[in-house]
Amino acid sequence: MRFVALRRLTTAVLVVAVLGGCATTTRKTIYVKPGVSDEQKKKDEAECVQAAIDTAGPRAAAFIAVDRDTVDRCMRQRGYTPALIAD
Repeated sequence: MRFVALRRLTTAVLVVAVLGGCATTTRKTIYVKPGVSDEQKKKDEAECVQAAIDTAGPRAAAFIAVDRDTVDRCMRQRGYTPALIAD
């Protein structure tokens, strides 16, 4: 009886995981500011990302943590408007 219950639980977990993966779409934030060249936009975004890395605090050396909220605030302060696009 325990084997059947465990099997049902495992099946239920797998179904939820598969359905959740199908429903998830990745979205990417882009920043828009009329009259700004691509070069200037890249420079501004690079500076905002650098500021976000600096404020992320100590992390493991295996990856670099970027505080996306800090990037968003920085870009907004520079006059950019965020827009979400589907990947």
